[in-house]
Amino acid sequence: MDVSPSAGNPTEDEGPDMEWFTLFRVGLPTHLSLAEARRCRTVCSFWRRLSLAGRDACDELRDGLPGGLSQPIMEALWAEDLGEAHRGQAWKELLLGGITLQQRAGTPQDDYAKLCDQTSSFDSAIRRDVHRTLPQEELFRERQGKGQLALFRLLRALAIRLEDVGYCQSLNFIVATLIGVFPDDEAVVFNCSLALLLRHSLVDLYRPNFPKLGVIIWQFDRIVEGFLPKVHNALAIHGVNSEYYAIQWFLSLYASDLPQKVVRRIWDRFLVAGWRIIVQVGLALLYDIQDELAHIDTCVALSFLKKFAQTRTYEPEQLLRTASSFKVSHRLLSALEAAYNWEEDAQLTVVKDLNTKQVHWAVQAIPRAPPTPVPNTGEEPAVPIPRAFCRGGSGAAFQGDIGPAEERNEGNVLPFLVRNLDTGETGILKKAFVQYKNEIHRQAQARAGPVVRKSSESGYF
Repeated sequence: MDVSPSAGNPTEDEGPDMEWFTLFRVGLPTHLSLAEARRCRTVCSFWRRLSLAGRDACDELRDGLPGGLSQPIMEALWAEDLGEAHRGQAWKELLLGGITLQQRAGTPQDDYAKLCDQTSSFDSAIRRDVHRTLPQEELFRERQGKGQLALFRLLRALAIRLEDVGYCQSLNFIVATLIGVFPDDEAVVFNCSLALLLRHSLVDLYRPNFPKLGVIIWQFDRIVEGFLPKVHNALAIHGVNSEYYAIQWFLSLYASDLPQKVVRRIWDRFLVAGWRIIVQVGLALLYDIQDELAHIDTCVALSFLKKFAQTRTYEPEQLLRTASSFKVSHRLLSALEAAYNWEEDAQLTVVKDLNTKQVHWAVQAIPRAPPTPVPNTGEEPAVPIPRAFCRGGSGAAFQGDIGPAEERNEGNVLPFLVRNLDTGETGILKKAFVQYKNEIHRQAQARAGPVVRKSSESGYF
């Protein structure tokens, strides 16, 4: 059948097409798998037209979907909370559709039932983290309850299956979120966890020495500078960058900091459109605190940055609307990832045309300050530190009354941080840091020399 209803809306005279229209609008696409929805679009031009007509409500999908495809189930997942029953189906299709999880060479016993019964060298670390994973969620509240036991078995199986990664903190939040969506099927959770880590290259974030995480942190610092200069300046004054406050956001995809109902909506869009969603949400969280951040003491700011996302209440759809207002594209992310390897440092410039509402951006090279040498006192050669984690180079810096911009290591708070390994809390050696800041300020004033006041033409000083 090939009819041409205006704007995708049939009239009563169009017979069978009206039935298709009714089925489409009452939500039939949300009950179909991606393969079934794809077949419907192939055999029915009217179905195709209805799918395309709904794209105006979610234009951002065009940048995220492979080949610019528009699938009804993806659009529904993007636009609203489908509820747990439909979300599980959608996530399975997005994570497991079209791929085959290969077994490791020489290990035919790679199915979940056998892996979770094996002993892992990471068992003690996993047990320690299981008990403090999502304690606010009923499923994980009971010690040695259903949720905790499932989480332990799944993390053990993943540590054995991903032998080059093993177990890394934050994976517990990733897997716990998937358990919440598939509480009665550990095998599905295992396969979805593997697919999530491999299909979206998240596994590279957890590899030894965290090379991919270094790129992500450096990239996000440039994006904050370009899209939220007010936040960037405040962070520079407080002597920190995203290495301090955002690592856990990225490693857990916000599951460690935000309520599960918010995390699931973020993941709805992440599974459709990829990493740019994670970056946009980070910008939205920082945008919400930009006025507070600029007017609080550094020591207060450090505690605030670590905890604000955990203590605030976010309405999922409002947070996603704010996130969507930041026009971060995969092309922009790719350009910054390429710039990470430049010999020069890089700066992202973002300009919004107030007439057309279009956002223009450019990644430009700027001279890089020499990195601070890292001493090596052991016999083994020093492991290269990812550029984002070096104290010099692209780290935070005071650029106001503290000295010239190339003195990028001055004012950095990171050497004064202490971490409680039992509670996971991060604190600051407050007295030492304040003394350090005062000394840096005194040295800057000494270099500048005495202040000379000049009279202006109006007679004021």
